[in-house]
Amino acid sequence: MRKNLTKAEILRSKPEISIVFSSKVVYRTQGLHLRIVENDLGWSRVLFTTPRMFRGAVARNRARRHVREVYRLIKGQLRGHYDMAFVLYPGLYEFSDRFLQVETLLRRAEAIPQS
Repeated sequence: MRKNLTKAEILRSKPEISIVFSSKVVYRTQGLHLRIVENDLGWSRVLFTTPRMFRGAVARNRARRHVREVYRLIKGQLRGHYDMAFVLYPGLYEFSDRFLQVETLLRRAEAIPQS
């Protein structure tokens, strides 16, 4: 399986993003929220976003980069095909913290197997 994110794996269209955000299925942890909806495609798609309160472009982009990398590492374990939106919140989170956050949320959503 390819580890990089292809264009097809990135959620881009406004109507599809609206479907994900209108879903009532939300998993939360400190600093990160996951909205997830099953799709009929043969692959999962993902979106990484931040609220307006996340100030500072450097910190915001670093957080997005960390979560994108964590997802890239974990995506081979996904069971099923989903449209997902990760909403990142500000805080003093390192890569290892973000890894635990993403892994925890995907386990709660039963998108990856329990360890």
